[in-house]
Amino acid sequence: MQIISSDNIEQKIAILGNFDGVHLGHQRLFNEAIKRAKEKGYKTMIYTFYEYPAKVDNRITTLSEKIDFFSELPIDYLYLDDFYEIKDLTPVEFLKNILIEKLNVVEIFCGFNYTFGINKSGTVDTLKEIIANELNNEITVSVIDSVKDSEDKVISSTRIREYIMNTDLQKAKELLGHNSIILGEVIHGKKIGRTLGFPTANLKFENKVYPSYGAYGVYVHIFGDSNIYHGVMNIGTNPTLKPGELSVEVHILDFNKDIYGKTIKIEILEKISDEIKFTTVEDLIEKINNDVKLWRKRIDEKYGNTN
Repeated sequence: MQIISSDNIEQKIAILGNFDGVHLGHQRLFNEAIKRAKEKGYKTMIYTFYEYPAKVDNRITTLSEKIDFFSELPIDYLYLDDFYEIKDLTPVEFLKNILIEKLNVVEIFCGFNYTFGINKSGTVDTLKEIIANELNNEITVSVIDSVKDSEDKVISSTRIREYIMNTDLQKAKELLGHNSIILGEVIHGKKIGRTLGFPTANLKFENKVYPSYGAYGVYVHIFGDSNIYHGVMNIGTNPTLKPGELSVEVHILDFNKDIYGKTIKIEILEKISDEIKFTTVEDLIEKINNDVKLWRKRIDEKYGNTN
């Protein structure tokens, strides 16, 4: 997948959306567009924004996490637009100036609830009307209907967000089609974990939806390393030692390499324990040790060797 900043001459199918979570509904949309592109001989392009400002604090996936998911798909191009530069375009202007003239789009794929243009004034119905009445069917549109779960409820980012915040990771996974993830750069922390006998990789913090504070069993992927590692991650404010801002850190089991500056992806599997404020450091060490022992047992019972 190539990230493009301007047009090339190839005709494209544009897949439009915000794609927060990259859930099963989004994946249906991608698969249908990819299938059509193969039939027609077109290239595929995901069209989305650098950030959608209204949802930064409430997002399931950061931009870098979305790009990581997109890169695993057989998609040709990703176009990231600036929301502030196009937010005042009318629906007609967006379709004509951006998609047709700038990006050489010949077909659009979008979800049933897609909106676009100034103040979200464009809907799927107006999209079809504009193409028929004002663009003389210069492009075509395929609207993908909702995807439902085993309970016959529509899969949506809103529902997934609630499941993650309530730490219902299994239900979130059912709607996502993958584990909840956290992706980021490993930065220098306070190195408190190392002094306790459990060195951790601290992640550069980004605003998004997180599950409740506590310890979690996780998979760890280190970019540039094909291995998948088991780990114990902590999300919280470190109340026992130096309480402060929310932090994310992971102790990678049986691992002692220097990975400062590297990007890692964490797949959240299960919650092990809640965050607790202890009166002594010794109690904290015992708790961490118990979390690690418990997770090693769960690995043996359920997850096994990853490599």
